[in-house]
Amino acid sequence: MDEKRDDRRRSLVGPVILIGLGVVFLLNNLGVLAWSVWEVILRLWPILLVAAGLDLLLGRRSIWGSLLALVLTAAIVAGVLWLVGSGIISGPASPAEEISQPLGDATQARVVIAPAVGTLRVGSLPESNDLVAGTIRPISGERVARDFRVEGKTAVLTLQSEGTFTAFSPFAGGWGDQRGWNLELNPDVPMQLEISLGVGESNLGLTGLQVSDLNVSTGVGQTTVVLPEEGRFRARIEGAIGQTVVLIPAGLEARVRVDTGIAGSQLPANYRRQDDVYTSPGYAGADNYVDLEVSQAIGNISIRLFE
Repeated sequence: MDEKRDDRRRSLVGPVILIGLGVVFLLNNLGVLAWSVWEVILRLWPILLVAAGLDLLLGRRSIWGSLLALVLTAAIVAGVLWLVGSGIISGPASPAEEISQPLGDATQARVVIAPAVGTLRVGSLPESNDLVAGTIRPISGERVARDFRVEGKTAVLTLQSEGTFTAFSPFAGGWGDQRGWNLELNPDVPMQLEISLGVGESNLGLTGLQVSDLNVSTGVGQTTVVLPEEGRFRARIEGAIGQTVVLIPAGLEARVRVDTGIAGSQLPANYRRQDDVYTSPGYAGADNYVDLEVSQAIGNISIRLFE
């Protein structure tokens, strides 16, 4: 029994991994590292299996074996990062897909955008008869499923990832390339907007859009949402691990409910607080306002005003 306890104490790989993750969390909270670093970490998850195997093979025998397992794991991580960074390892490029969906006779819309991995950019479409237009550059193995129908006067559009790839694939399309979803929406059509991303970075510039209801969710990564400057609407923004940034334009009043797990939060200094609800000074009786709910399990929430 004593020998088993001694053997367990000699293992260094597990504690070092936990310490490393803790350091990453700390640097994220201090603003030294961007939260998008978690996309890279998740892509390296198979190395945890390698580390566990080396620990079982070498680390349980002696303290020197544990040190050797740790050094080998670090060397593998460094080698993989070098190969990916140099471009030697990268998934095959998929052809870009142009997206263009005419609005038809619809006078309002419900739009669902759901990529699994990568970057997502959403903006306002210049004068056009399309509901949505843009370009999608899929990662390796990703297919874009599109569904469009008109229910009465409501256009319903769904764009989502499908395929044999996995959101946690270690080399899903390589890093540092231009693969991602870049879409623009019609600003003249009132719409319900639902956006979800598994792992990656979202930049949602909704300025000029007529949003009646907004739902945004992110598994791991950074989400930045610029809210419309006009309207009366509800918005729900959820994140699991990462950072959520919400920019509220001047002239848009807000009532904000914040729900945090292991997360920090920053809100405008002039918002009145009651429990977990923050209210802007001109919210009561405002012509343009948002009822906003923001939740973050692990990471940080930043809500800012901008001109």
